[in-house]
Order: sequence, then C-alpha cells, then structure tokens
Amino acid sequence: MKHLKTLLFAVLIFSFLSFQKTADIIGKWEMFKMESAEGDVRESSGNWMEFVKGGLLKGGNSLETTDRTGEWQFNEATSEVTISSEEKRSGEGTFKVTWMDDTTIYITVDRGNKVYLRRVK
Repeated sequence: MKHLKTLLFAVLIFSFLSFQKTADIIGKWEMFKMESAEGDVRESSGNWMEFVKGGLLKGGNSLETTDRTGEWQFNEATSEVTISSEEKRSGEGTFKVTWMDDTTIYITVDRGNKVYLRRVK
C-alpha cells in the first residue's frame, strides 16, 4: 500500500509539472540562487525578470530598477523559454524551465547550471 501511495504521488507531481501553460510563467520573478552542474550553490538576491503578457521581458539588478528589456516566448510542449533582446546581451537563448511548485522555478542554462527564481508578489 505504501508503494502505491508513493507511485500515485509521483504521478500527480509529474502530471502537474508537464502541464504548465504560458500563463503560468507570466509575472515577476526574483533570482535567489544559482547551482553549478557539480552541485555548488551560490545564494543571490536582487536580480529579477518579469515575463509580461504579450512577450515583453523586463529585468533589473535590484527590485527597484528596470535596466533590461527584451522579448520572451514559452514553448508549452517542451517547457522551454526563449529570451532575446535587440542588444544581444549575455544570458539570452532557449532554456528548459522546471517548476518546483507554483512559486518557484529553475531554468537550466549552459552545461547543466541552474538559475532558481521565485515569484514576486
């Protein structure tokens, strides 16, 4: 019975993660840590990005400033977000998005490094 509950719980979690919609990523997100592919974790604060409905992307180095703008698209089939700007800044490209829960995601960037973001209310 214990194994059945565990299996049911796992199926429930994976079904939640696989049905994320474009609307789920819309909002303001603050970066709170980065993790290397080797598992080294570095705490971070202040940097943020906002996925605005319609494809506008805003960002900044503190929650009070906006010093970056660009565009974004979310592919629901692959759970990937594509970030771009006219300035062609570093950190642009297509990245896998993984939901940990409804307020926390991580984006897998180059070579398996992860950037963790939490929704700002």
